[in-house]
Amino acid sequence: MSLKIDSKLETELTPEEISDHESLSKQEKLKRISDMKFELERQTGRGTADLDQVEARMASINKAMSRVKNR
Repeated sequence: MSLKIDSKLETELTPEEISDHESLSKQEKLKRISDMKFELERQTGRGTADLDQVEARMASINKAMSRVKNR
């Protein structure tokens, strides 16, 4: 089963779901995961994110990024 990517659904995908998504190119996956990382860094800089949540999210992003790069 393939996930439909649109602007609403895109914001709901996890880094893992993006890395496993069958219809996205490697470049598109890397861009979307990088965008997630940028947004997390932006929220962290504003002080609007919980440290434990930031660490868990960053680990998830880094793992997904690594999976995409190594495929």
